[in-house]
Amino acid sequence: MILLRGTSVYNKGAELMAVAVLEHFRSRFGAPEFAVSPQFGPYRHRARYGLWSLLHARRYGRSKLAIKLMNPAMRRSYGLAREDDLDAVLDASGFAFGDQHGPGPTQTMADDCRRWKRQGKKIVLLPQAFGPFSSPEIRTACRAMLDHCDLVYARDETSYRHLTDAVGACDRVRMAPDFTGMVSGRLPAGFRPAADVAFVVPNQRMLDKTDEATRARYVPFLATVIDVLAGRGLCPVVLLHAPEDTPLATRLAETTPTRFDVLSVACPVELKGVLGTGHLVVASRFHALVSALSQRVPSLATGWSHKYRALLDDYECPECLLSVMAQRDAIESAVARLIEPNARAALIARLSTAAEKINRKTRAMWDEVDAVLGIDQNGRP
Repeated sequence: MILLRGTSVYNKGAELMAVAVLEHFRSRFGAPEFAVSPQFGPYRHRARYGLWSLLHARRYGRSKLAIKLMNPAMRRSYGLAREDDLDAVLDASGFAFGDQHGPGPTQTMADDCRRWKRQGKKIVLLPQAFGPFSSPEIRTACRAMLDHCDLVYARDETSYRHLTDAVGACDRVRMAPDFTGMVSGRLPAGFRPAADVAFVVPNQRMLDKTDEATRARYVPFLATVIDVLAGRGLCPVVLLHAPEDTPLATRLAETTPTRFDVLSVACPVELKGVLGTGHLVVASRFHALVSALSQRVPSLATGWSHKYRALLDDYECPECLLSVMAQRDAIESAVARLIEPNARAALIARLSTAAEKINRKTRAMWDEVDAVLGIDQNGRP
């Protein structure tokens, strides 16, 4: 049994990472069981994915004795797992360890890794963004965390440098791209793609993880993007990647006279399918960009951390990064590059080549993870 950590149904990118992990392991005979914490989401979502619920005896006060004494047959019948049932931990946090999140998450993970390693578990941090680690307390926690991991994958060169700056050279620290690109999207029942749709994907993190100037500029920037898209004959649709982004759609409607639809898709695989139908995408959600670019959809990105620039580098289109400080003429030029036939065809060709390289690297990463977990190509331990 493997603990899948750092994913949830409250963010479609995090949920898509869970889907990617489960697809990899369940594609073969003798797949392991997976457990998640209750914070993954409501029971119905855990049941839909066939996930066990991890019981944290050390965190439940008076429930500790009941959990300890509950016999294995009863726990199995209710899909409940204890920590001592686990053989391994896969962390797919995306971006949780670094200065922008404070020392707390890194310190908590370091404590967990110490305990898991004493219990003999394998621990792998799947490809994600890291750092920087500037303060003494977070650097100490980062070193403790990595000391107890079997494999750690940085998703980009900047993250890799942040890790090695904090812990020194380490052969357990490697690089691999985001691993959700290989998940195939599908369309929701009854969904009818339109040829002229441009999806705009906002992100609340652009307001709570950035400086004051960026926060002030973000909504007007998106409003200008919507106006420019409509002026180019496209149909702008605001596509929500997380429920917390809903207020941004409301503010946009109040900011621009251009009318636009708002679309929300509950299933992350269907959300990826919908993004694949766009003529172009303008997004601030990282995994919305991965979903679009991996399906060869020309996209513009604006983001709040180094991971956005790194993602565009991976897909060989660094020119598609757009600052929220960009004026209307710069936005016009960026959109024009994505719809002019020759430039568009050249970009799609680059995306196709890059996606194939990323898929090869992802398969190589899974081979390494399987080897550490002691799982052969047929899924057997």
